[in-house]
Amino acid sequence: MKNLLTVDVEDWYHICDIEHILPRSAWGQCESRILFNLEKILTLFGRFKVKATFFVLGYVAERNPEAVEMIHSEGHEIASHGYGHLQVYKQTKDEFLKDLLRSKSLIESMTGEKVIGYRAPQWSICKGKRDSYWALDLLVRSGFLYDSSIAPLRFIGIPKAPNTPYTVSTSHGEIREFPPLVMPSLLGNLPAGGGWGLRIFSYRSIRRRIEELNRQGDPALLFLHPSDFDAHRPKIRLPRIKRFVCYGKIKTTEERITRLLNDFEFTTVREVLIG
Repeated sequence: MKNLLTVDVEDWYHICDIEHILPRSAWGQCESRILFNLEKILTLFGRFKVKATFFVLGYVAERNPEAVEMIHSEGHEIASHGYGHLQVYKQTKDEFLKDLLRSKSLIESMTGEKVIGYRAPQWSICKGKRDSYWALDLLVRSGFLYDSSIAPLRFIGIPKAPNTPYTVSTSHGEIREFPPLVMPSLLGNLPAGGGWGLRIFSYRSIRRRIEELNRQGDPALLFLHPSDFDAHRPKIRLPRIKRFVCYGKIKTTEERITRLLNDFEFTTVREVLIG
């Protein structure tokens, strides 16, 4: 069983909901650490001869075209993370479509290959008060074959969504959904495939969960960020919970991923989807 290895290619300051602390207008003044951290990830993946799916933010691709070139030259899949790193539910349908196509056309012009996958910032294709489920229809209309934007989590995403890959029907056709690895608990699903969950939960419990999914024939999906490998990135004065999510036990990320690459097989979403 091959599991799914993914990376959200965004810089350290691309943090949702901190416009009051770091406005978007100030992004251009921030030190970029994307190439430094991306090189670490690519070196690690190269050591294990593993390929991954990199969801590249259009903003990063435009300002750091070397990042796209580095990923593409190593033979990894390049997918879209949108352009401006704004949650889908904060955009109108027209705004989302513009952001989506801007990113897609930019990346395709740089790689010469069709982009077939998308991941929304902060797993922001949701239902309920923050409804943005309509985005799946626009993804199909725009030629995407798969999405990885719906987290089966209580506070982010859709709590009762499937926690293994599934197909969604839209008015324009079907799209395959690839959710992140989660850990069932009495409090509901908890994130385990990346971010604070990957850093906080015991390695044994994460490994056991992946083994459980693999036994039932399902792949586990991990997600990383370049800044997860950067203990010395610039710090912003964030609210307590956001600070924990961004910085808590950040030094453990590389060690955890290295152990997982030793213990399991991984590949791209594209390979699992279409071979």
